[in-house]
Amino acid sequence: MNVLLVQQDEGVRAYHIPLYPIGLSYVAAALKAHSVRIFNPNSFEYPGSLEELKKEIVRFNPDIVGLSIRNLDTTQRRDLHIQFNTVRPTINAIKETCPTAKIIAGGSGFSLYAMEIMNRIPEIDYGVFLEGDEAIVQLLDNLDRPETVKGIFYRGNGAQNASEAIFTGTRPTPDFSRIPMPDRGPRVIDTKSYIGDYYNILGVQSKRGCVFKCTYCSYPFLNNDSVRLRSPVEVVDEIGHMIENYGLKSFVFVDSVFNLPERHAREICNEIIRRKLRIKWGAWLTPKMLTVEFMHLMKEAGCVHVGLSPDAVTDEGLRYLQKGITYKEVKNSIKVMRKTKGIVATYNFFCAYPGMDLWAVLRTIYLYFKIPLAIFARASVGLGWIRIEPHTAVYDIALKEGIITEGLDMLPEKEEDLLKLFYVPKRLWYATLAFDILAFLADELIKPAGRAAFRIVNKLKGERPHV
Repeated sequence: MNVLLVQQDEGVRAYHIPLYPIGLSYVAAALKAHSVRIFNPNSFEYPGSLEELKKEIVRFNPDIVGLSIRNLDTTQRRDLHIQFNTVRPTINAIKETCPTAKIIAGGSGFSLYAMEIMNRIPEIDYGVFLEGDEAIVQLLDNLDRPETVKGIFYRGNGAQNASEAIFTGTRPTPDFSRIPMPDRGPRVIDTKSYIGDYYNILGVQSKRGCVFKCTYCSYPFLNNDSVRLRSPVEVVDEIGHMIENYGLKSFVFVDSVFNLPERHAREICNEIIRRKLRIKWGAWLTPKMLTVEFMHLMKEAGCVHVGLSPDAVTDEGLRYLQKGITYKEVKNSIKVMRKTKGIVATYNFFCAYPGMDLWAVLRTIYLYFKIPLAIFARASVGLGWIRIEPHTAVYDIALKEGIITEGLDMLPEKEEDLLKLFYVPKRLWYATLAFDILAFLADELIKPAGRAAFRIVNKLKGERPHV
């Protein structure tokens, strides 16, 4: 069968080059028995991208169109945008151009609201719940008997009406070590168009799952709370393959946490060094037990950027968020990054969270200024708000505190409704005011000044900035 895999259109364009659709490349590798193409509408401006999609459908004439619904909204309280609103127009474009094609929805955004999306958009024929590498293969082999495949939503065959969605039940989590390497071949996708100096465009996955159970995070629901590792040799094989075949210059590890387990991360770094691969990359780290020696190893292997999300600034706040770290470890990570030359660090903190008090508000503001000064020209701090999502502990906390109510639509289509879905308790009204003022000043004064200083420093050093 001809299978066209379509990345969800984000609606807004955050990058000049769109993010590489790594999830669809994994699906393409699984569907090696079929003729597969990947189409990323984010390479074009929206809504003109819908016309480009129609052209691709006419060229490829698919029997199946798989739509990966990744992001539902920006999750940013100061940058409200509902990306889910592009899904219905995309499906309409598919149906208008190829009405006989079966539409299969999947992706992390879909899995968070699978039944709601199936009920809201009846044109979706099937849905793949959670990781779809194995389920999609079995579904295409059993389109006339979808009820025999676990992890699938389908319509009819026992439902009260033809459009009602039926779920076949959750399937076991796939063994990631047995999943084939993503298919980035030219018959599937033009990988070379994603190659460049931007480290955060093309992703590599060395593991799935996360042992941390942060109260606000949906990852344990989406990818399980146990870590499933790929062989470090196979991970570096993939990197080397892209360097040799596509001229890869930089990439990002899309793991929830790269340095856990640390042994696995060390083996990857050592393998990159052993093969003398000249490559730049970034990763997300936990501050837990971070050392200068480990950071130097990452730097030697080509790391140029790390992101850390302590989120809270007191031990009490960290316990409420179930971060699995202490404030002492957060402070230690700042010292480690100060001693690690050549790696840029981004820290992220929440403006409001369960257990936050006035002292935490003041300390957050303090760290907002201290971290960039402590790690001069090599660090920045991001401030955000918790977007309340289902299947998380903070959802239950927000219900109990009256921030949200039972029956509230958690998948809004209007920005004013999205604004109601952030953890903003009334008791922290002063924090809301303080951080809104700080965010305004940061956007208008602090960040522009910081970027100018960063460019000057890099120019004096003769370095190119890492995006």
